[in-house]
Amino acid sequence: MRHAMELYLKEATEHLAEIGDKRGVPLPEFKLVDSHDLGLLWSFVKTHALMTDERLGEPVSKLEEYVADVAYMDATGQVFRYPFDLANQKHLRNIGVINFMVLKRRFNEAELLLKLLNRTITQLAEEYAWGACTKHLSRLQLHRIAAELPEYGSWTESSFDEVKAYVKAKYSIGSAELSKAIDIIKARHEMAARIGIEVPIPGFSLGALERFFDQWCKANDLHLVIDPPPARIVSAIDINDAIQDEFHRQELGNELANELEPEDFAAIKALFYFASEAPVSEAFELVLSTYQQEAAQYRIHSEEYRQSVRNKLSKIRVFERILCSLDLLGCADALEAVIARYGLEPARERLLENSAARKVSVS
Repeated sequence: MRHAMELYLKEATEHLAEIGDKRGVPLPEFKLVDSHDLGLLWSFVKTHALMTDERLGEPVSKLEEYVADVAYMDATGQVFRYPFDLANQKHLRNIGVINFMVLKRRFNEAELLLKLLNRTITQLAEEYAWGACTKHLSRLQLHRIAAELPEYGSWTESSFDEVKAYVKAKYSIGSAELSKAIDIIKARHEMAARIGIEVPIPGFSLGALERFFDQWCKANDLHLVIDPPPARIVSAIDINDAIQDEFHRQELGNELANELEPEDFAAIKALFYFASEAPVSEAFELVLSTYQQEAAQYRIHSEEYRQSVRNKLSKIRVFERILCSLDLLGCADALEAVIARYGLEPARERLLENSAARKVSVS
């Protein structure tokens, strides 16, 4: 049990070092191989976790008493392994009884907290790996600053100076770091949307998206998007109808491939698949870059392009996935235009449920 705690904390030091490197604030080296002192290890993790990100505060504070307990009993990992220490003194002489029921309960509690720390710090390491942070500001804090800033159109007003002064004081940063934070906010789709800026998506046009959805509606039943039916057992007739529908869908896909440029389709495809990726601009740009490269190949291999378009017309959840991506990326105008054009208002909450859950909360 003690060794498990040591390994959890050693892993935490590694993630903290990763985050420190991403923020440009390297941590002092902690020699993991040579150190088994749980007290020293915990002191390092606790100190640097609280300096690294406020979201580590809760798991660290809850875990404190459990680590202190074990460190007091067996700081270096020798007490429960050997009956005597290096000075030939018997271990545990001041402990009369170890209640195993209490020990089990306490370690079960500690295990949950160690997993919480591990899960939180792993998620933070993944978040920081995308970038979008400064020396003193996390991605979450950048979102909060974006929410506190007024609409971009009013930034030329004198009152904006007061807002900047408030933000600098609240987050203990200087003018240079605030400027860097603002540059990051303006460049990220999901953050820029908070200040009323819509960052353009290369290759995306609402007209092309509507043409895609129009063709999809010919190939599928839009009513099933608005009001999905319950699951049921299909008959042989249903299967035969589905086969005939698929032949029709293939024809419609070929028509659409002749009308849409591969670059237009690359943006649509990126919006479809981004719904499964990390909800950050950097992830979308990575997905978009992949399909833009694919689009260049489609100009050479036209049959592959038609096959890809036909495949997308057969996807049942295109509205849900693309609308979620538009919502996550702050493309409000395109989102509202699609909802209005296809009468999706009654299904808005359900269609956007995924993006609502994945949006960063700044409260």
